Amino acid sequence: MAEIAVQVALVVAEKAIIFLYYKLNHSSTVRYDVQKAKNCLERMRAYLRDYSASSSSSEDREGLEGLKNRVKQVQNIAYEIEDALDMFMLEVPHQFHSNAFSEKIHGLVHYPAVRKASHEFSSKIEDIMEKKLRFLLDLDSIHQVPGRDQEGRPSSSTTRREDSHSTHRRLEEEEIVGFEKPKQELIKQLVEGDNSRPFTIISLVGPGGSGKTTLLKNVFENKMVQGFFNCHAWIDVPRDLCDRKLRELLLNMLRKFDPKGKREGPDHHEDPEVQLRQLLEQKRFVLVLDNVWCKKDLERIVNYIPNGLPGSKVITTSRISDVASGRAKSPAHIHDLSNLLSKEDARSLFYKRAFPNDREGKCPPELKEWADKILKRCEGLPFAISAVGTLLAKKRPTPLEWKKLHDNLEPNLPIISQILQPSYEDLPSHLKTCFLYFSMFPEDYSISRERLIRLWVTEGFVMQGKSEGFVVQGRKKKPIEEDAEGYLTELIGRNLVHASTMEVDGRVRSCRVLNLVLDFIISKVENVIVSFDENCSCSTPDEKIRRLSVHNVSMTKLSRNRDLSCIRTLLVCGQASSLSELLKTFRFLKVLDLQGVPLEDFPNYVVGLTLLRYLCLRETNVRTVPKSIKKLGFLETFDLKQTKVTNLPAEIYALHNLRHLLVYRYDVPNYVTFGAARGVEVSAGNIAALSSIQKLSLITVKNNRKIIRDLGELKGLRKLGLTDLERKDGRELCCSVQKMEDLSTLDVRSTSEEEFLDLDHEEFPHYLQRLYLKGRLERLPKWISQLHSVAKIGLKWSKLNANENPLEALQALPNLMELDLVRYYTGEKLEFKKDTFKELKILHIEEFDQLNTMVVQNGAMPKLKKLTMSRCQNLELLPLGIEGLRSLDELLLYDMNNLFIARLQKGSEDRQVVEHIRVIHSLYLGSNQRFTGFQNLS
Repeated sequence: MAEIAVQVALVVAEKAIIFLYYKLNHSSTVRYDVQKAKNCLERMRAYLRDYSASSSSSEDREGLEGLKNRVKQVQNIAYEIEDALDMFMLEVPHQFHSNAFSEKIHGLVHYPAVRKASHEFSSKIEDIMEKKLRFLLDLDSIHQVPGRDQEGRPSSSTTRREDSHSTHRRLEEEEIVGFEKPKQELIKQLVEGDNSRPFTIISLVGPGGSGKTTLLKNVFENKMVQGFFNCHAWIDVPRDLCDRKLRELLLNMLRKFDPKGKREGPDHHEDPEVQLRQLLEQKRFVLVLDNVWCKKDLERIVNYIPNGLPGSKVITTSRISDVASGRAKSPAHIHDLSNLLSKEDARSLFYKRAFPNDREGKCPPELKEWADKILKRCEGLPFAISAVGTLLAKKRPTPLEWKKLHDNLEPNLPIISQILQPSYEDLPSHLKTCFLYFSMFPEDYSISRERLIRLWVTEGFVMQGKSEGFVVQGRKKKPIEEDAEGYLTELIGRNLVHASTMEVDGRVRSCRVLNLVLDFIISKVENVIVSFDENCSCSTPDEKIRRLSVHNVSMTKLSRNRDLSCIRTLLVCGQASSLSELLKTFRFLKVLDLQGVPLEDFPNYVVGLTLLRYLCLRETNVRTVPKSIKKLGFLETFDLKQTKVTNLPAEIYALHNLRHLLVYRYDVPNYVTFGAARGVEVSAGNIAALSSIQKLSLITVKNNRKIIRDLGELKGLRKLGLTDLERKDGRELCCSVQKMEDLSTLDVRSTSEEEFLDLDHEEFPHYLQRLYLKGRLERLPKWISQLHSVAKIGLKWSKLNANENPLEALQALPNLMELDLVRYYTGEKLEFKKDTFKELKILHIEEFDQLNTMVVQNGAMPKLKKLTMSRCQNLELLPLGIEGLRSLDELLLYDMNNLFIARLQKGSEDRQVVEHIRVIHSLYLGSNQRFTGFQNLS
């Protein structure tokens, strides 16, 4: 897409300007040329924002084709500018220096090369501008394009959406499958709900095709509901609610509420607000606002609606979660339909649609395999299931026919694209770019939030004002990763991206797009992002590939008859034969992700990729990092997590742009052991040179204790992990950490189980969100009780003695949601006092060797959902007061005392106190460190 090309070229220009300012400040001519290119790109981005071909629809095919051609020209110009900028950055010597003298000498030595590269760049930019100037002037002269109104908005979006809804209603059956419970809840809320004034607002939220409209239509037409209200109105809300359309909507509302009323037409002189008030103030009404796109628009509509009689209701549907939750008049009820159908309900709906003449809805045995495969692709999306079932009902019921449809599901179901298209069109350009990036990953693939965010940032998809870094004109600026996380949150809120797993504090841990959504994305990205797997056709793309994702495909086979010289991003999954030879030709590569590729040695060819900004070797068998790593001066992310690297060379300090250095490894068979996490040793050097670093974890200080003091120079650090600390290091560490105002995660470990951590010195940053202390403690540091933002704490091998109150400093923390305690306390009694741990949701207690009594007073841990107890062998009694933990949903037990387990058995006298817990599991670990026993005590 042209949006991606322009966005990325803009970021490249921005980085080039910064580089030129700091490294080539004498080259004012080049800076002027780069700024000129950047201005050109800004104009093209403004053009795309207003006249995007993907969101225009017109009967004027000739005009539409002309618009597409102009967009194509924009993309090509952006590519040319990006290529010129990258070539310049590639040819200019760019070694980073730690002092001004060496930098000046380097500049004098390489002045001829810089001058030559600058001249070639200026000539190239001048050539681009001269050839494209007429086109750019044409852009400025375009004020109206096919399918747009005077404000440049799609004039037919409302019509297309209404057409989509009508098809939606035709395809989905009147009998709702899988929504019986929300249907009954909705009816109850409508006819038996809150009868106070003002009217009650009820919201349904879910992705396109999740069944919101169909469910609501079924409820709306229910005889009991119709009879409860004096008047009814169902309104489809247009996506672009300008003042004119708002007036039309209100007049339409009047006609629906009072169909027999006599009005003069849309230009009636009387204000529709006045007419609505006169009509509804003494009536009990129900109003449906279907498919609301913007909370601001919803607020405007709601402000025109009078209160009506007690019991009046307004029901909204939206694809965007924020619309339901983010307005002044908050809804009394929100129904979230994003969880989609269960497997049983999905199968039931599918069979009813595919076999409409079979009253029992049975599937022939020979078709069950393909039925399951098709349902897997639909992933519980009601509309998709209904649509594909309807289509199959018209085909011959043979395995071959069903296989054909499965293999080409998206082309066979254009209605899926019709459902998704409005959501896609409603995305601003920066979110479109990030959304399309999911085509880099294979089907059913969940990507971690942090990895996705780092990729987006490196790719240049995330814009942060006009500058980089943390400080602009003396004002602190949040890191760009926070903006990227906001992008992800919005895509999830729009129900286009699915959160696979969540953190305890509600943050997304991993995410993915549904299979049919992925098919839709792939249809949009054209050749900007190309993905190949072992089942993919290897037809030659028409254009040069910029971003390539390879899944278990021979690189040699892939490169045959293809121009890969312009690749900027390469993501490899699985085998990667002939990778080294091919990478030597990728001069412009900026992102290289080899996570999980079976590499035994560091790929030395990588250090020749001068422009590389992102290098991921996670989950490979790489053991060493060469000194030549210093050549990658632009590197921002270096991910060595779960590799066998134990030492980093001092040359790592030459990577002045490094933002994320992840180098730890976990070896956890079943239970966590003290040595499970292995840090990496960094050679002595000037760590302050890594001034951009945000994440540094895990670093061992065993042979480099000076690093502890030097860490205080990294004031922008957000995550710090250190291992092999000694007691004497505590004061110096506290002094360094105290300077890190933005630190959100701290993970520190002592040299051994018996080595003390002495951290009760300086105040720690109050905005810590995660704290992990592994090592002995004489007492909990006083500053822990001041961590009012902390959501998760892990305290392991603390071995606090019986004279200490182990929970006093923790119990009042207002946002603590997860507490992980391993060998934390040596006393016999652990007591959770009344009205403490008010937000705690997850509690893990392991190896409290002397513990024989656990007490939960009334009101303690009122929100606890999951309790895990492991290897507390002296504990024979169930926690006293466990019956008061009414929110407790899971009780997981590992190698607990047999008498303890016996009290949980059905029929035991203590069983009644745990009857409210849905899941109770007991597991045993054998001598070979494998689980050998399991009991389901639920």
